[in-house]
Amino acid sequence: MDHNQPDIIYVSHEKPNTIGVDDIRTQINNDIVIKPYSSRYKVYIVDEAEKMNQQAQNALLKTIEEPPAYAVILLLTTNADSFLPTILSRCITLNLKVVKEDVIKSYLMKTYHIPDYQADVCAAFSQGNVGKAIQLASSEEFGELKASVLQLMKRLEDIDLYEMTAAVKQIAEYKLTVNDYFDLMMIWFRDVLYMKATNDVNGLIFKDEVYDIKKQAEGIPVMAIAAQNFGMMNAKKVLDEALKEI
Repeated sequence: MDHNQPDIIYVSHEKPNTIGVDDIRTQINNDIVIKPYSSRYKVYIVDEAEKMNQQAQNALLKTIEEPPAYAVILLLTTNADSFLPTILSRCITLNLKVVKEDVIKSYLMKTYHIPDYQADVCAAFSQGNVGKAIQLASSEEFGELKASVLQLMKRLEDIDLYEMTAAVKQIAEYKLTVNDYFDLMMIWFRDVLYMKATNDVNGLIFKDEVYDIKKQAEGIPVMAIAAQNFGMMNAKKVLDEALKEI
């Protein structure tokens, strides 16, 4: 994402699952006293703001109590319950609805001229977030991640222990995208189950992988596919809980 506008500040954080007090103090509290460079407003965007720990939220509290007239602070989150009551009481809450997958797919194809099968994956994976879908459509890293997952899933029936261990090590190398790795795996299982139940190619997300999806759907019992998907969901849940402790 291009962050060249000097009056729009995207708050970053070194720890993938925590926004700490130093992140808030350095990038918001100490910077907000400087007036906008060329715009009427100076906008601070804190994505995944639920990752702010208590110390970070307390550091932000004084700033949002009496911000400069030109300052706008956007706390983007999918879990407002993670905020301190004192933070919530000083914010205006805007509930945004997700955008339908077919609308996102059409937009990506028309605006970014990507093929339908790529637009399908980006739209499904974005979970209704247009900005994320756009980012995925132009992300080389996401393309590499998807290729890695598909290589593993296509050979799930005959992969040996050595290869599985290597795949697990590769997951660790992605660091910030470990959850994305699991999500892509679950999309694969979803497609296999869908194919087994309906035999309808049009409803697949990984349309360009129809041969291997159909092969697995025909060769693996439905309960085995469901069990694998359930196991993947549990693994992702355990991972999410573990990452919260980091």
